[in-house]
Amino acid sequence: MLEVVTGTVLSVVEEDARMQILEVRCGAERAGEQPERAIYFCSGKERCAAGDKVLLNVTAVRMGLGTGGSHFVIGRWTKRPTDYHPTDWGHIVKMRYSPWQLTVDAVEEQNSPWHDVFLDESRHLERTPVLIGELHSLLPFLVLTLKRIRPQARIVYVMPDGASLPIALSRHVRHLKQQGHLEATVTTGHAWGGDLEAVNLYTGLLAAKHVTNGQFILCILGPGVVGTGTPYGFSGMQLAEAIHAVSLLGGIPIYVPRISFSDRRSRHYGMSHHTLTLLKRFVLQPSLVPVPHFGDERDKVIGEQERRANLYQNHCRLSAAAPSLETVARVQRDYPESITTMGRGIQHDPAPLQTAYVAAQVADFCRSWADREANSSRQVASDELTVSGRQQQGASAVPPDRDELATLATLWACLTDGAE
Repeated sequence: MLEVVTGTVLSVVEEDARMQILEVRCGAERAGEQPERAIYFCSGKERCAAGDKVLLNVTAVRMGLGTGGSHFVIGRWTKRPTDYHPTDWGHIVKMRYSPWQLTVDAVEEQNSPWHDVFLDESRHLERTPVLIGELHSLLPFLVLTLKRIRPQARIVYVMPDGASLPIALSRHVRHLKQQGHLEATVTTGHAWGGDLEAVNLYTGLLAAKHVTNGQFILCILGPGVVGTGTPYGFSGMQLAEAIHAVSLLGGIPIYVPRISFSDRRSRHYGMSHHTLTLLKRFVLQPSLVPVPHFGDERDKVIGEQERRANLYQNHCRLSAAAPSLETVARVQRDYPESITTMGRGIQHDPAPLQTAYVAAQVADFCRSWADREANSSRQVASDELTVSGRQQQGASAVPPDRDELATLATLWACLTDGAE
């Protein structure tokens, strides 16, 4: 189904540099129709105003899907050529061969000022911690917690293309940028609208490290993940590739598990089957898995799920005491809106945010460890030269194996007294 109608803009409800939220009336001749909301992505100077005639994609609203109850503006009726998404050097097309294909300024392409960065095959992530997760609603809490622990942290968000394609749809990204918490955003694959555009996830991660100098990278799906109630039919399956990319590029993959004790669906109670399915079968590289310790029956539920999945044959569990509800509330105190996951806030379902808090602590621990290792390696290699005259490629270019991650887990356990 693809339902398209004409409409008229009644007013601009809200806007920023990249998006307008409009009140529109659908149907050219049906003046009695009730006003409805529509989203218009306005990367360029072309903006909508009251009275404009627009072409609307109304599919999701007519189907009753979870898009926030909004239509999407395809374009404005105009007699002159209009560039809705102007570029500086871009020739790379995203959303290719669809009616909405557009060119972007890809960071890797020949005319990019950063083209040479991607010619060097030896570039890697230098053990940068990368937080990987399924729920976009956890993005702000991860960022806010990292900033609480390390106020000067340079945090970069890399958005894959497994959910929303335009990053402008994310109000969380908008808030975090406005508050100065995000150093940059990178949209990869067919996702578009970030501060940097990348052809794929691998170069997107390298851009986050070597173009924006990110100390922490967050690779979280955009808004609008889907599920089908089947073992493999959900958006988060894409994150297996993300873990592989981080690992093979020499970063530290930290997978943020989806944990809830308020979801009435049995497959999402405790540790979600999305997390268990992904890690036990489809992730072929080891990763760190932060898990909060609740100190009650919830620990037994999660422990039994992990045991049945044999989760830590390949991965490494890092546990810490779940933060109090007061701590969770303080972290988001100055955020412009209450952070909810699947529509539930901290009073009804604190576990997702408590998990994110522990994950951010683990990322900070890994950052400190990576910095110490890098300083030690530089001292050892300071007088060594390669045949080419360049410093030798460090051990951090090699994917972290399970032994290395297990060492991190052991150090973490010593630091936290086991947290069990």
